[in-house]
Amino acid sequence: MRMADTVFLDFEGEGPKGPDRVPQLPFLAGLYRPKARGRKSQFAVSLFREHCTPVKNGIPEISEITTLEAFIERISEQAETENLTICYWSKHELDVLKEFLKSNPSLIERFEAISLNILPKARKHLRRLGQEPPESGNKVLNHYLAMICPKAALVSTPRVGAAVSCQRLERYSDKEKKWSNWSEQQKITATDLIRYNREDCIATFRIAQKVLKAKRPRIRRGH
Repeated sequence: MRMADTVFLDFEGEGPKGPDRVPQLPFLAGLYRPKARGRKSQFAVSLFREHCTPVKNGIPEISEITTLEAFIERISEQAETENLTICYWSKHELDVLKEFLKSNPSLIERFEAISLNILPKARKHLRRLGQEPPESGNKVLNHYLAMICPKAALVSTPRVGAAVSCQRLERYSDKEKKWSNWSEQQKITATDLIRYNREDCIATFRIAQKVLKAKRPRIRRGH
């Protein structure tokens, strides 16, 4: 698989809530496309909260406020047209779609057909090297990154955590509609979350560079 033909997807959100662990709609999605000959790397964020216009207005990486369904439709169509593979770190991204796009199973099928979960490939890579893949602990992605790409910078978690950052940005947006009126700390919460999302995408890309063959693997994508 050519890295020039990949894009890397990562969701940020509050995570499940309550004793029943009810899934929550993601707050945003980041999409990273690695640099290639004649093209710089690209990173853009889509926001899934209509009332969070201050965040969009203040963060240049945020390209749109949209719905999850419209976002997945757009990136799936782009991947189909340009023969791209949408890569993501674990089954979480696909689970999100299965939860929140139940009414559009054909879109989920399209996404599965042009997407790839990197984690199983990373596990296989480590086992081939005689190493035991890490399955628990804080920020498992960083453990894989350290083992597979030891020279790569680790992902730095936001000061208040990604989930709390999402909660706070929703609350800030409800209270103050002008980004210019936000406090410096409120703005840092937003910029820190976007920086974290970008680092997640890039970490997944770094791992993919190591564990995927140059030739497109014969796999069922999405699993």
